[in-house]
Amino acid sequence: MECSYCHKVSNELPYRCKFCGGTFCSDHRLPENHECIGLESYKDTKHEKFKEDVVKAAKEYEAKVKAYKDRGLDKRKIAICAVILIILAFIAYYIMKLVKFLP
Repeated sequence: MECSYCHKVSNELPYRCKFCGGTFCSDHRLPENHECIGLESYKDTKHEKFKEDVVKAAKEYEAKVKAYKDRGLDKRKIAICAVILIILAFIAYYIMKLVKFLP
């Protein structure tokens, strides 16, 4: 096996780079050690993918914030809450009257 970087011939297991496809010796098996040209394009691709994911997440977050902000309390919900509070007040008044807390 001949190293694609230093052209040293050895009988050890060959290391195949997943970025550029070259075959390297144990000294040059890492992309940083054989000045891999595929590593930079891989980094650029990963960076672009990361940017796309961040932009997508930001847009989804903004949409959720807008949806929650627009929900707010409407007049119907406020009216229902008011009616429930009045009913609870009457129930509390009659319970207190039965127990003789009130004259």
